[in-house]
Formats: sequence, structure tokens, C-alpha cells
Amino acid sequence: MKIKVILTGGTVGSEKVNGVVKNNKDSNIASMWKEKFNSNIDFDVVNLYSILSENIKIKNIEMIFAELIKDYSDYKGIIITHGSDTLSYTSAFVSIFCKDYKIPVVLTGADKVLSDPTSNGYSNFTTSVELIMDNRVGVWTVFDSIFSADTVMEADYSDKFRTGNSPLTVTKCSKNITFNNKVAIIKMYPFIDFSMINFADNIKACLLVGYHSGTADENAVDILLSKCKEKNIPLYLQGLNKESTLYDSSNNLQDKGVNLVYNSTPEYSCWKRMFYSTAKCRFRSNKT
Repeated sequence: MKIKVILTGGTVGSEKVNGVVKNNKDSNIASMWKEKFNSNIDFDVVNLYSILSENIKIKNIEMIFAELIKDYSDYKGIIITHGSDTLSYTSAFVSIFCKDYKIPVVLTGADKVLSDPTSNGYSNFTTSVELIMDNRVGVWTVFDSIFSADTVMEADYSDKFRTGNSPLTVTKCSKNITFNNKVAIIKMYPFIDFSMINFADNIKACLLVGYHSGTADENAVDILLSKCKEKNIPLYLQGLNKESTLYDSSNNLQDKGVNLVYNSTPEYSCWKRMFYSTAKCRFRSNKT
């Protein structure tokens, strides 16, 4: 049985030149890891694209999607290497699409280039391989720790990832995905002035990332909600925990027409809105 390795660039696929991290499209951590650890594991490697992940576009997600819909019945598992800046967003997408896969799917990367002896790239890749060899079926993100890919959230400045709650309702989808829906994501912060926000006509949903209690400034959001209603854009407030107390501010916003999102990371919430902002439908994956 083989392990599929999908390379997409990022720090794990880069080198340092004159103190600056630059992509190296010829970098192949699978072959480097195999040589370093004298392993006889059979990797099937595809260099899908090579970018720094902060530059990711929808076309790159479409390329990952096209690769993931292939027949993997002869594979032990799949590893996707990725840059850490947007790793949590791609993890959320893959967690939705590959939810029903009968083999482990792992996303991983590195905090430093592989030539740096302090890089976690090789250890992350080792953990990814171990998850697959142990047949830990599921979608995982490996970066110093093992995270369920549908809960991992953006890393902090020291490349430390954290997790949110598992989504209450699991989104499932098949090959019938379109990436045309546009979602506006706005992060709540004190004294925000939503009067400066103007929505394009093709925006299908607006996701407001609230404070840690799932709250937002009521008066400020009134302006945002008015703008959304003018464009017929549903407004969602993310950050609520079903096990925690609902605050009066969030309850008031709900009464005014804001949709409250419980137990979901901003990343997962974004992808769910992208898939289902125009139609409340559920798809089922037929992958084996």
C-alpha cells in the first residue's frame, strides 16, 4: 500500500536565501524524509503547486479538490503539505470534503525550512506517517500536535495552533462543489465602524467573527445588519459555544435577524457558508 503525498509549497517546501524564505518548487519532503530515516515506505508524490500559503487563491483549492476526488482505494492514506499561514483554512475545507474517507487524510507543514535543524517539518511528517500506518481514519492537522482538522484555528505569531469546538452539524459534500460563492469575513474589534463597509453585489454571506464569548457591539452591528439587508446578504455571528451562557447582546442581535453560529471555527464557518449560502442542501461523499 502506498501513501499519497500532495505538495503545495509553504515553508516545508522552501529554502532560506540571504535570510529570506523562498519557495523551492523542487523540494520534496517525502523523498528527503525517506532518505533521512532510511524508510522503505512507498510514497506517491505529486507536486501540485508551489506557493507561500499566504498567496493562496480559490484556484489552488480547486486543484486540491481535483486531486482529492481521484480513486484512493489502493492507498493507505493521504498527506497534504501546506504553509502554516492558511493551513487552518485548507484544513477546514479538506475536513468537509474528506469527512467520509475510509483512509486517514493528514495536513501538515513546518515552522522553519527543512535545512534548519530546529525545524519541526520532519517530526510533523513523521507523525503524519504514523497516523496513516496506525490507520487513524479521519482528517487531521499535524503541527507539533495532532488536531482534528475541522477544529484547528489559525496559528499565533509563534506558529502555535489552537482548536475550537467541533461543529455541531457536520457538513458533507460530494464532487458537486462550486467555488463561486463569496463570503465576507469581518473580525470584531472595539470601536469598529461598519459604516466604512461596502459589499459587492456577488457577496453571498457575511461572517462576523465575534469576541471569545460569541458577542459583538450591538449598536455597531446594527449598521452592518442594515447594510446586509440592503443587499439581501445573510449575516452570521461566529464564536458561540453551545455549552456556555448566551449573552443579552447576542440574543438581541438574533432577534434583529443575525444568525448565530455555535461550535464552529471561523475557518469551518467560512467554508460552510461558501458551499451553502445559496442553498440549504446536504451532499454525501461516495469516496472509499
